[in-house]
Amino acid sequence: MRVGILLTGDYGWAGGLYYSLNIIRLLQAEAESRQLSIVVIVNSSTPRELIREIKNRHTTLADLDQKSWIYRAWCKIAGKLRGTNTRFINDINGLRLDVLYPLINYEPAHEKLNCRRYYWIYDFQHKFLPELFTAEEINRRDATFRDIAEKAQHIVLSSYDAETHFRNFYPQSKATVHVYRFVSLLDRGLQASLPPTVPSDYFMVCNQFWPHKNHLVVLKAIALLVQRGKSVHVVFTGKYDDQRNQHYVQELRAFIREHRLDALVTLTGFISREEQTTLMVNARAIIQPSFFEGWSTVIEDAKALRKFLVVSDIAINREQVADSVVFFSPASEHELADHMQNLNGQEVHQRAISYAADIRRSQETLTKILLN
Repeated sequence: MRVGILLTGDYGWAGGLYYSLNIIRLLQAEAESRQLSIVVIVNSSTPRELIREIKNRHTTLADLDQKSWIYRAWCKIAGKLRGTNTRFINDINGLRLDVLYPLINYEPAHEKLNCRRYYWIYDFQHKFLPELFTAEEINRRDATFRDIAEKAQHIVLSSYDAETHFRNFYPQSKATVHVYRFVSLLDRGLQASLPPTVPSDYFMVCNQFWPHKNHLVVLKAIALLVQRGKSVHVVFTGKYDDQRNQHYVQELRAFIREHRLDALVTLTGFISREEQTTLMVNARAIIQPSFFEGWSTVIEDAKALRKFLVVSDIAINREQVADSVVFFSPASEHELADHMQNLNGQEVHQRAISYAADIRRSQETLTKILLN
């Protein structure tokens, strides 16, 4: 059986890349017993280090951008004449796949694909936090998800919380809806050294700098602890040089300056997976303050590394993690500060539950969805 997994795009949406990457790894572990041939579909934007990670004797690489200029020109002309993405259809059909995943938008031309197609709706954030989106972005997402709901045969969601949302928003959908709660597969053995700017004792926030990730509540909690005469350090990782988030980043930097928190905060920017894993392993606890998630990669990373979590009290987080965790209102820096104060300077126990069971369940669900 030939399974195609899309690993296209760049770190502008790191969560999407890591989602596909972990699926590839799970399928590779099943390849021998299930006689799978895994075809990883990349393009010129795909980070080269991720491509190196997935090399495997059961895995072949298909680069959509490694085609002759004559072929690309022909596809461009044909696509304009037909009003469709001729090149994508031709390229995918040429791979002779049985299954393709994850598609995140629907096009009528997809009906010409000669394989079973699975569409992924990552979350419904724009429905719950519309103030974080432009009218154009909301309309685009609504149109994309409506097309998928109305025309796709198979739709994958990342949580039962998201399934409830889907049923409410698209009650007439006739698609087969699958819930696949993904996991993180991290190589804990590959660790880098800690940056010199990071102290030996710190909390950590691992989110891209988007407003719904709610970094500000963490900064407010640090400032509140300073007022109480307590000192904590927080390391923030994540991409903050994207043009889409400059206003938000400027707001955070202004708060740091105004409250003189420079010595208590480390902003690493985007770092390698190896560097991030090292920082997570050595952190006192991982803070996930988000207002909204589809299924948090950060929480899965922390569970995989057996780290204690301090997370926002939203329904999806309650579904995702139940042990070695404390919850706080994402609007309350006081609750978060209390948790950080209680955890600071104390031994934080690692979670006792083995992550291997989560990996097995995820693997079983994934193969049941894609391979049956």
